[in-house]
Amino acid sequence: MLRRPFPALAAFLVFFPWLVQAAGLPSDSGSSSELEQLKQLLAEQKKRFEEQRRQLNTLERRIEALSKSTPSRESPETVAAKPPAERPEQPKPVGKAPEKDKESLPNIARISDDIRGVLTPQGNLVVEPSFKYAHSSANRVFLQGFGPLIVPSFFLGLIDIREIDRDLMIAALTARYGITSRLQFETRIPYIYRSDSLRSRPFLVDLFGDDLFEATGSGIGDIEFALDYQINDGLDGWPFFIGTLRAKSTTGTNPFEVESIDIVVKDSNGNPVLGPDGIPLIERFPTELATGTGFWSLQPSLTFLYPSDPAVFFGTLSYSWNLEDNMGPDFGVVDPGDTLGFSGGLGFGINEQSSFSLGFSYKHVFETTQGGFQLKGSDLDIGELLIGYSYRFTPDVNLNLTVGIGATDDAPDFEITVRVPTSYRLF
Repeated sequence: MLRRPFPALAAFLVFFPWLVQAAGLPSDSGSSSELEQLKQLLAEQKKRFEEQRRQLNTLERRIEALSKSTPSRESPETVAAKPPAERPEQPKPVGKAPEKDKESLPNIARISDDIRGVLTPQGNLVVEPSFKYAHSSANRVFLQGFGPLIVPSFFLGLIDIREIDRDLMIAALTARYGITSRLQFETRIPYIYRSDSLRSRPFLVDLFGDDLFEATGSGIGDIEFALDYQINDGLDGWPFFIGTLRAKSTTGTNPFEVESIDIVVKDSNGNPVLGPDGIPLIERFPTELATGTGFWSLQPSLTFLYPSDPAVFFGTLSYSWNLEDNMGPDFGVVDPGDTLGFSGGLGFGINEQSSFSLGFSYKHVFETTQGGFQLKGSDLDIGELLIGYSYRFTPDVNLNLTVGIGATDDAPDFEITVRVPTSYRLF
């Protein structure tokens, strides 16, 4: 039994040097040369390690320098793990006023003269050329006679059917200057062109009996001045409130001084229609259209802006006080009706360069008084749906486009307005 291990032991002793060489371990034979090779390999690896460590140190210094010049971006987990006092200040979302800059207001598209957007920064001048086109048409029936007699549906007198087409174009130049961070001055100079076409035909008169009147008018309109003041800071969930006082002059053509012609009202037989005093009824048609109202007016208003990311809600309440004036011996003292109006809507940012707005404007014009008597039917209700779009070419140049659609009989059928406000830093 003791003889069996010897053949295996002999084989192990024979192959042991070869196994040692294959394993990379130095054997007794040739150990000096292999040791030198290992030492040389170790020196090369140390040299490479030192070079890589120098490169790592260089990269760390560059990263540290860049971190001091630009804010470092940390992962959400790292920011969440920090206490509240060490967390970096988060960027303000679009549509919300920055807490540090209490004077700034959100930027919305200016879609009407009533909704005037935001205040101009202190020392800045905004020049805003604009162009407006409005078209309106109406079919109206005028009853001129002595009123109903026995049967309510029977009317003794003249039934006059009229078709009216009106076109209005206004090219205006508006300038706004920021006196302080809360006070703004504004002036507006309009140039107006008007064209009216009126077709009048008494009822039961043939088609060839129509009377067609056309009139135009152009020139400088009523120049306006305004002061806007920001009342509060809009903190603690409150909206921004802006008070405005606007004054309108009488630089435009007076409607009581334009040229006109008088037409005797006739019935279907061509006979003059007599009034209750036996005098023929006369209608006056202007041959020239006025470019102004002929009355000074003052309009105080209050505007609010409420940012609610990503939208901005806005609204305006206004009252126009039109001052009475003596318009000569033919008209006497005329007190035009005052105007009560409100408007509102919302602005929504599409991206950093464009936004759109939806709004509604309504105005009620009270009846006019002439010589102490109210003129029946002179009151007006003007309601419009407003759709606006704004595009920012540069931080100082914007393009505003507004389309208005009439919602009441007294409002224009449609109107379109283009504004290009450009900001200049003066101080």
